[in-house]
Amino acid sequence: MKILIVSDSYPAFDRSSYELRFSRLVQILAESHQVCLCPLDVPYMVNELGEASVTLYRERLLSQGVLICNNGLIPALQADSYDAVVFVLYVLATTKNIRAVRYWAPTAKLIIDSVDVQFGRYMSRARLTNQQSDIEFANKVKREEVATYRQADFVIVVSEQERQLLVPDLPDNKLAIIPNIHPMGEYIPIAARDKNVLMFVGWGQYEPNSDAVLYFANEILPLILEQAPQVRFKVIGEGYPEAVKNLHGGPIEILGHVPSMHPYLTESYISVAPLRYGSGVKGKIGEALSYGLPVVTTSIGLEGFGLTPGKEILIGDTPQEFADHVLGLLNDPVRHAEIGISGRNFLEQNFSEAVVKIKINEVFQHIEQTPVPWLKLKGRVLFSRFYHALNRYVLWRFNKSH
Repeated sequence: MKILIVSDSYPAFDRSSYELRFSRLVQILAESHQVCLCPLDVPYMVNELGEASVTLYRERLLSQGVLICNNGLIPALQADSYDAVVFVLYVLATTKNIRAVRYWAPTAKLIIDSVDVQFGRYMSRARLTNQQSDIEFANKVKREEVATYRQADFVIVVSEQERQLLVPDLPDNKLAIIPNIHPMGEYIPIAARDKNVLMFVGWGQYEPNSDAVLYFANEILPLILEQAPQVRFKVIGEGYPEAVKNLHGGPIEILGHVPSMHPYLTESYISVAPLRYGSGVKGKIGEALSYGLPVVTTSIGLEGFGLTPGKEILIGDTPQEFADHVLGLLNDPVRHAEIGISGRNFLEQNFSEAVVKIKINEVFQHIEQTPVPWLKLKGRVLFSRFYHALNRYVLWRFNKSH
């Protein structure tokens, strides 16, 4: 297939689990299909990360055989004929952009990769706060998001749980699952780890992460320090608000962005993910599991993985439960090793690159082989021809007059 992938920028594969999944999705598709990436806001990426980093990400794509169409969506659609157009994130599948695809590529299958279902996150927050304003906002996002998905031929989600969020509103055969991809890190034995270090990693501008850090620091860490005063809590990630940055000091280290996660994944004794709301599959958990690092999280953090609590991961939904699990791992090296090894084995069997590559190829083979209903396809072609004729014989006069 010829596939056009529309994104906000080039995949910054070394900055988050979302970017890594995006990067590997593009690369795996390029191995079997002709892929063109159309980034819509490279200047923003340059402003955020710098020209050198953006050039690195672009050159990596080119080395993988990916074409770059960076002059905008319509020029990209005009430059070639595509079998499929993929929007990465539903917010890019605006009415204007969808109309452009239907106009310039009426036979192409339109796909939206949700990455995570946005309204799921806001509904999760509304359940936590029980605030009417949060409930109303979550419902508003749901209406807008579902309306966008209805215009697509296929919608990709990251987990069965996310798929179930959309099943009531979308045909089941329109939904497909491509989970997060996690490279397998090296297994680090207990003796090589610092027993005093608890680690949290996450992008600070993502509200569930900053909420999790504040919740842990204020309500859980004091319970742990009562019995293990030597413990240090390290927070890794950029973009945290002042309320989080002000926690720095004593047993809490707010480290910001780090060049590499490897030293922290090999040093830390426990990964904590005290998320109280959110959606999607949490990359921070998968990354920790890949190194055999035991994870203590909440029911929210567990969502989408299929991990077994008590076997491959530990769940604490109250401050005391969470603290007890952390203290239990600190005091029982055998239990620590069991949880770490079991979690790593689960990740390798379900989220490693080799496994997800098979799923990606299966999903796009299904998309390729599934025809658009004849009447729907005919309507799109007629729409395209009508507006082409309208532009050619009528609208050009008005454009010229201006």
